[in-house]
Amino acid sequence: MPLVRLSDDEDPAPNLAPMIDVVLVLTIFFMCATKFSGDERKFDLELPRVEAAAAVSGGHPEIVEVDDAGGLRLGGAEVAIGDLAARLEALRAERPDLAVLIRGAQAVTHGRMAEVYEACRTADVRQVGISVQARGETRRR
Repeated sequence: MPLVRLSDDEDPAPNLAPMIDVVLVLTIFFMCATKFSGDERKFDLELPRVEAAAAVSGGHPEIVEVDDAGGLRLGGAEVAIGDLAARLEALRAERPDLAVLIRGAQAVTHGRMAEVYEACRTADVRQVGISVQARGETRRR
């Protein structure tokens, strides 16, 4: 640290201003980077709708549809949640760059979507997307 000499009568002293600046910056960084507690996640929030969405890369993705009741379809065929990982793994063996697009109804629970995502992870699918509707987009059937 640089020593500051104020006058010939005083002893030199370390300049503490840069050290205080660094400590304050680190304090702010750690405050922002700390995980939020579980109590803060208990708020009942309405999540925002997306303004725009990006396309899934990797060519033509396999589509996993989750209906309101939690039923699953892979490529139009009914599939059980227990068989989904094995079916995706077989598809990934054929196409190593397999991409999966999960299309869930709005009423599907988060737990069911997490099960589908876990099946994709178990099958080692690297590119997983969740289908959303842009705010201004009209619904097509």
